[in-house]
Amino acid sequence: MATGTLTPPAEPLPEAAAPLPEAPAAAETAPPADDAILTIKDLRTYFYTYDGVVKALDGVSLKIRRGETTGLVGETGCGKSVTAFSVTRLIADPPGRIMGGRVLFDGANLLWRLEGEAKYVTKPNTPRVKVKRYFRRIRAADTRMTAIRGRRISMIFQEPSQAMNPVFSISNQLGEVLLLHRGVEIVGAMLAATPRNPEVGAALDAVVSAATRRQREELIVAARRLGEVTGSESFGTEAYHTARAAPPGAGDLKPRLVRAMARLRVSPSQKRYLEHRRRLMRLQQQLADISLDEMRTEQPKNAARRQVQRKIFSERLRHAYYGLWGIRSRMRRPLNTETFWRTVRLLEGVSIANPAQVARGYPHELSGGMLQRVMIAMALSSDPDVLIADEPTTALDVTIQAQILELMRDLKQRVGTSILLITHDLAVIAEVADRVCVMYAGQIVEQGPVADVFRQPLHPYAQGLLASIPRFDQPDKDLQSIPGSVPNLITPPTGCRFHPRCPHAMPICKGERPPMTVEGPEHTVACYLYTGPVAPD
Repeated sequence: MATGTLTPPAEPLPEAAAPLPEAPAAAETAPPADDAILTIKDLRTYFYTYDGVVKALDGVSLKIRRGETTGLVGETGCGKSVTAFSVTRLIADPPGRIMGGRVLFDGANLLWRLEGEAKYVTKPNTPRVKVKRYFRRIRAADTRMTAIRGRRISMIFQEPSQAMNPVFSISNQLGEVLLLHRGVEIVGAMLAATPRNPEVGAALDAVVSAATRRQREELIVAARRLGEVTGSESFGTEAYHTARAAPPGAGDLKPRLVRAMARLRVSPSQKRYLEHRRRLMRLQQQLADISLDEMRTEQPKNAARRQVQRKIFSERLRHAYYGLWGIRSRMRRPLNTETFWRTVRLLEGVSIANPAQVARGYPHELSGGMLQRVMIAMALSSDPDVLIADEPTTALDVTIQAQILELMRDLKQRVGTSILLITHDLAVIAEVADRVCVMYAGQIVEQGPVADVFRQPLHPYAQGLLASIPRFDQPDKDLQSIPGSVPNLITPPTGCRFHPRCPHAMPICKGERPPMTVEGPEHTVACYLYTGPVAPD
């Protein structure tokens, strides 16, 4: 199969901390070939600068299958984060532009009508390119993407401090996401609450009794039971934190809980407001469904969109008085309290100590690791179909890293979420990923099942990455490094972009880009050292 002189290492390649499982048979574990929820084909993203055009992504192709975790690894500057931002169309324009390719999500073409959004004119005798953008079409595409972002495809950003607004509290920002993607469910739960259930009294006594005896586990069970009998899980969370914060022997705990429960008994005017909000949210979901249908069929549905937009305008016009400051604040009070305690539940899920206090705080009051966990809670709040995690554990302690990875694994098993995990940590990839894609200088050079790539890496760049990590079973082994650095993507090397750093470079490597060839069950590599069957496009 190999035509060059590349020989396997004399000793096993570095592995993760835990031994990798034996590679199962492809026929037993490989999902159907068309079972991809996200398919990226020949994706090209450029950045237009005064020095020239930076070809950050130049023909990236990969698939993310339903219920699987796909790892994306490579050096800093190879285009991993740009891939994530291109999928969700969050590339800053200007200076960046998605130039071409296809991004198919569940049958919907996310780059539909991309070619009509800009025109490009190359200036003579200069590397600069003049770009004429049609911002009306760009705004229309951004509106269509609101049907996908957050609700269907969610993202954990690498820099949470830059992704969060410093002037709004944590609960405000998390609550906005909850209302945007799960607002119909939240309002429906508020209207269906049963605070006058005859079992409420006994449940309140159980919470007070557990708090008096300082029995934490018993208090958790009692607060959960209180949430069940009142029909509001968020009130169970509120009762738990209220009881935990009460001093020992506090005699006013039960009256405080009774006063807190008053928010579940909404007045007739507040009920009308909640029903108005639920109707608006349902209409906005219809708009999102129309946008998704447009990208699936690649046909505009202007008539259906205008009809829903007229209904939204009519609904807002008939209830314009809810926009008045005094009325709005009074009507929103129960909804604000409900979303606050739901955000506290989200923060509990990512192991944040004292989540009620954190929810009331602001981003500048939190450390980098705490902000990262808030960002993870925000991304997981809508139970997305695809989760793009851009180095989600970089700013976290080792123990918290394990908890976050376990949380992502639980989401995959419980909801069936597919995950694109971008990281530098090969041990994390070996632990949680099903497939791995190795990226170099804006191109995928090798991809395949994790067990195959870790046990027998084929591309010299993948071999160099695995040879640079330590091993527990060989503590005296010298670590190897890859000479050189990632090339300048304004003037990238011709042919194989890795050939200036490759110890096995041949003359043909400098001429043409090597094709992606099949070297094993679902294991492909772009290298002239191998001449297996050409991988299907």
